[in-house]
Amino acid sequence: MDTPIVFIHGTNAGPWTMENFHQHFEEEGFYCHSPSYRYHEDLKSEQNQQHLKGLSIADYVDDIRAFVQSLDEKPVLVGHSLGGVIAQKLATMDLARAVVLLNGSVNWGILPTTEEERALGKLFMAAGEFWNDVLLPDFATMAKFGLNKLNPDDQHKVFHRLGPESGQVLFELFFWIFDSNKTTRIDYQKINSPTLMVSGTDDLAIPPSTSQLIAERQGKNTTFYRAEGYGHYLMLEPKWKRVAEFCSKWISQQLEKTTSVSNKLL
Repeated sequence: MDTPIVFIHGTNAGPWTMENFHQHFEEEGFYCHSPSYRYHEDLKSEQNQQHLKGLSIADYVDDIRAFVQSLDEKPVLVGHSLGGVIAQKLATMDLARAVVLLNGSVNWGILPTTEEERALGKLFMAAGEFWNDVLLPDFATMAKFGLNKLNPDDQHKVFHRLGPESGQVLFELFFWIFDSNKTTRIDYQKINSPTLMVSGTDDLAIPPSTSQLIAERQGKNTTFYRAEGYGHYLMLEPKWKRVAEFCSKWISQQLEKTTSVSNKLL
């Protein structure tokens, strides 16, 4: 298919978290790309960690926007967690033919709906002035809120590949109410592309009750899909392929619709 797919990863990670989906979509005949945010190629590097300090989500938006604008065709954007926010930002710039949010992070103005979300916020508060530094939540926190659907061995393998993230980025995500720049604010009325929101029912960090609020703000072009039994890192979970197949089928349907409309206009 001529329309490229761009996979956008989440915090503390890199394109490797999207490898399963990337490979699946290539096998389905799509042209796939998995770009990285600046300094995320090796988060274990102390030099990269120093460069991460003070970076904003706005910087990552610039990174992915530059990549998307280098493509010959307007792509479908598939974003996980923070990558979902960035995909939405780019969609407001008319840079997406369609958008898929895999447990997309909360936007400015979306309040937590569960005790688990509030507990996660308190853990960040206990980290001190993390916004001035880099931060990787400890294993216990990641195992509970991000890797809870993986077995213990796989939890440790994934955690070992994660790395510190810009504290400012995490601050903008989890404490948007104090962000004077309103970095994660989305102008939903400017999103004209169809959007699929995939929400894992066992995701404690961004539960369906919160994702549903985002879907309601996005409006009629949004399809909300509850992924029963999946957690936050659903791309790495044992049954990831089931969600990947649902997403690829939805994308194919959206591309067929827009192609049909274009042909009628011609």
